[in-house]
Amino acid sequence: MKKIELKEQKKIMIELLEYFDKVCRENDIKYSLIGGSLIGAIRHKGIIPWDDDIDVILSKSEYLKLIQILENMNDSRYKLLTINNCRGYNFPFPKLVDKRTFVVEPKLLNQIKEYGIFIDIFSYSNTSNSEKIRIKDFKKIKLLNSMMSRTKLDFKDDGFKQNFLRLNKNILSKIIGYRNIIKFLNIIYNKYNNVDTDYVVSNWPVYNINKEVQKSKNIIEYTDVEFENMKIMIFKNYDEILRTTFGNYMQLPPENQRKAHGLIAYWRDNDENAKH
Repeated sequence: MKKIELKEQKKIMIELLEYFDKVCRENDIKYSLIGGSLIGAIRHKGIIPWDDDIDVILSKSEYLKLIQILENMNDSRYKLLTINNCRGYNFPFPKLVDKRTFVVEPKLLNQIKEYGIFIDIFSYSNTSNSEKIRIKDFKKIKLLNSMMSRTKLDFKDDGFKQNFLRLNKNILSKIIGYRNIIKFLNIIYNKYNNVDTDYVVSNWPVYNINKEVQKSKNIIEYTDVEFENMKIMIFKNYDEILRTTFGNYMQLPPENQRKAHGLIAYWRDNDENAKH
């Protein structure tokens, strides 16, 4: 397989985002860039120069609507990967992938055959107005996510502690079963679906609760911004969202922290683009 250099990876990701945006607009679905992609939109008007992925997020109702549409689409180039349609898939959120490509994620113990250059699709779910309950649910979400996906990662370079934790979580996850882990996660995510709450939390929290939980009012309104010469949706109250998670997001990080995820991408051999 022919390797795809980072510059071309980004071009493919932008085309993925363009397709994603088209599907959303045609179906009156609102979404926003999130995380580093949202920072990139505001600070760089595109992908952060050293980044190699794109993240989007939707409210729970918009997310469910979109996933159903994408799962039923039979596009020649793009496919939605989920735990339900992809053998070995171990993330609690879907990825929209370019089927012409194959991606190797260095830390994955078992590479996913259908993995390609992707954008990650996250969702916000309502969470309790009670801080005590929010903290309790948040801890459960992080533990279950870790059991489902991070047990599939190789931490050999991170020392004995990480390997010990991974081994124990892997044993526990096999006893419980990945389907049951997803069931438990969905119970937490869906608990407040029909309740108006003042806070939301994503289905892939990576920081502590003070940085991850957002105010519900901040994900209601949307606006368009320039992103790699396209018009892309973001939350209108992006500033408060980013400051909650990252603090002064307009300040560039030190050079030694400007790192990509280290994804290695290839053209699949049976694709005409492998000849390019």
